[in-house]
Order: sequence, then structure tokens, then C-alpha cells
Amino acid sequence: MIELVLAFQDKDGQYAEHAGVVLASVFHHTSSPVNVHILHDETLNDDNRQKLVDLTTRFNHTINFYHIIIPEDMLQVMAGVGSINAWTQACMYRLLLPGLIPVDKIIYLDCDVLVNMDITELWQIELGNYYLGAIKDQGIMEIAPIINSKGLNPDLYFNSGVILFSLINIRSNAGWYGETLNFFRNFPDTTMPDQDALNVVYGGNYLPLDLRFNLFSLASVDHDFTNKIVHFAGIEKCWDANSIGAELYRNYLNLTPWSEQQPRKAVEVHPAVVHPAVVQKNRKRTSAKRYRKRISNTASHNSLKRRVRKASQGKLPLKRSRRTKISLIDLPSLRLIRLTRTNKGTQNKETNSAPNLPLRKYF
Repeated sequence: MIELVLAFQDKDGQYAEHAGVVLASVFHHTSSPVNVHILHDETLNDDNRQKLVDLTTRFNHTINFYHIIIPEDMLQVMAGVGSINAWTQACMYRLLLPGLIPVDKIIYLDCDVLVNMDITELWQIELGNYYLGAIKDQGIMEIAPIINSKGLNPDLYFNSGVILFSLINIRSNAGWYGETLNFFRNFPDTTMPDQDALNVVYGGNYLPLDLRFNLFSLASVDHDFTNKIVHFAGIEKCWDANSIGAELYRNYLNLTPWSEQQPRKAVEVHPAVVHPAVVQKNRKRTSAKRYRKRISNTASHNSLKRRVRKASQGKLPLKRSRRTKISLIDLPSLRLIRLTRTNKGTQNKETNSAPNLPLRKYF
């Protein structure tokens, strides 16, 4: 079973929808069973939570929800890092994964990616003794001096939007959490806190992966998204009306409960739906500060023409849904998860304990 995790805050109710589109893109291409983990806070409302459940069970997968409470010592160091306010605290959740989810390996995805491939390919990569597998950041040379100032090599710096974590290997390093806190103490001027921290703590022992597992949308000159995980890492997001990924986003949206009409038949999603006939680019070199806002290599696309392949009439793969599993984990040493009421019939499994982070299931 593939273990997959997404993390978000949902203050305006929109990011749950974006997360749902990411999941729909995964489910559409992946036949292997997927066990989804959603890291969230109190902003996830009951309606959006139920839609995520409905989407997952419709494709006969399972889903777990984790109400995250960031530990006090991390909150203290975060208070000195002003850039966190430019994002949300949810960007920090991935830093806590080794102490949150008692699995050996897991795939992390940002909510601004679209998965146009069978994610089993990423899952089956052997990490050996590496802490994680990730893809080199495709715009980091813009701010190489800033990266160097933190003791990092821009040639090896990876992006945090798509990561294959070996949690069992990370837990073998008893100091992983302390090293994460020390990064923020030593570099309160970081402007991409989660990504810089991951590179500092794990960058010396990670496996570089093929670019197609995390292709920046603006780095794809021909906009051929076939058999790739496309990351809309800049200012332009795939849910924006004028985005080069807008049609693809809407096709996946039609497979979710957020669609205006629940489709009985699936849209045949063609990863390379966007074929601009004329693309006039005027790339501007952004300042380091602006680029640090999720490495936004801005591009101006004038007279952008799109043509979309006609949808087929294939039936939506609806299966009998299984009871959704809601897993609740107590971490006494970090107090990461607020205990919530489980659904009747929730299934629980015994888990392995991480070093210095006792994991105890509540039944």
C-alpha cells in the first residue's frame, strides 16, 4: 500500500479543494491502493473533511486525519522566524512527519502539484540508507549566495514540494528533531523555512530523483506534462484561470465532490492538455526576496493559446466504498496531535515506536 501525505491550513476553505484535486490526479492514474494522511488544524471544516472522505472512498482508498498541534519548543523558535507569517504554519507540518505517522516510508506532496503519472513509480524507488528522495530545485541558482550563506550547496539543494521520505531512516538519527530546531535558532532570517530546514538536516544524505517527479511548470518550455508530477511553484497556480495548468486542474476537479455537478463518467485526463501555439515569454529576473516566496520565477505569457483534447466517455471507476479509517496517534513527548472523537467502527493497527518518540495508539 502506498502511503501518501498532504498538509494544509484551510482558512478560506479553498485549500481542501486543492488537496482534493491533487488526490484525484493521483487516484486517476494509480491502480495500487493508497492510504492518505491529511495533516490539518482547526480550519478544516466538517463539510470539506467529508468531501475528502467521499473522494477517497469513491476510488476505494483509505484516509486518515491528524489535527496538528505544533509543539511548544518549535513554536518558540518559529516566533523568531518572520517569514513563517508569509506562509502558514502548515508548511512546518512536514518537518514533524517522523514523529507523526508510524510508517516506514511516505510520499509528501504539496497542494499545488498535479500528478500525471502512476505514483507507484515514485513509491517503488529504493532509498537504501538515504533519509529521503527529492528533486533538485529548478530555480535555486537565482539566489545561490543566500543558499551558500546557510552552508548549503545550490547544486545539491532540493525542492520540498515532492519528497519520498524514509521515516525509518530518519528516526534512526535520534537528533533529527533537535537539529531541526537548531536550524531555526541559527538562521532566523530564512525565508523558505521548511525547505531550508529539510536541506540543512537531511541534505547531506538524500537521493536525487529524476526531474519528472517534480517538474516546475515554468521550467517546461513545451508544457508537455505527460508522465510527470507538475509543480506550480511560482506565483501562477494551476487553479488560476489564466494558468497554463488551468484546463488540467479543471479536468481533475471534475472528479471530485467540489465539482458543480457530480460526474457519472470520468473525463479522460490528458496530461499534455495545454499546447500553446504562440507563447511569448518575457522572464524577469526577480529579486531574491520575491523569489524566496516559493521560488517564483515569474513569466509573462502573452497571446497564450490552448487546445484541449476532447474528453472521452469512459466510466468513472466507482467502487463500493470501504469504511474510512481515522487514525489518532498520541505523542506524549511532542504533543503533536489533538485528540479528536473517532468515527464509529474506526479500525486501528499496532505501530512501531520511533526512538525517543513513543507512539501509542488510542483504541
